[in-house]
Amino acid sequence: MNTRVPSSRIACLELPAFPLQILLNDEPEWRSHPAVVVDEDKPQGMILWANERARRSRILPGLRYATGLSIDRELRAGVVDQGRISDRLEVILDRLWRFAPGVEPSSEIAGLFWID
Repeated sequence: MNTRVPSSRIACLELPAFPLQILLNDEPEWRSHPAVVVDEDKPQGMILWANERARRSRILPGLRYATGLSIDRELRAGVVDQGRISDRLEVILDRLWRFAPGVEPSSEIAGLFWID
């Protein structure tokens, strides 16, 4: 007799550095420059996310925007507010629901989804 126990599978989908991906999608010409997401559009704004080009110049999360500019004058920076993040998460969530009925976005990490 072949008895199978139904298996429960859970997957995790992470879109790394999601706010940075939003910024570079909205500003495609910035992809060839060092680019960062900052918490506010001011010289003392904190860098939250940095692309690979910025990281190679040692412009890292935790630095101030003014410090990043002093390292590389080509630095591009933008604010990605919670509204923009929420809008993009909704689009992705709608697309994921086409493939799996049980999709739950993380309440703590933007761009992280649990799928079953």
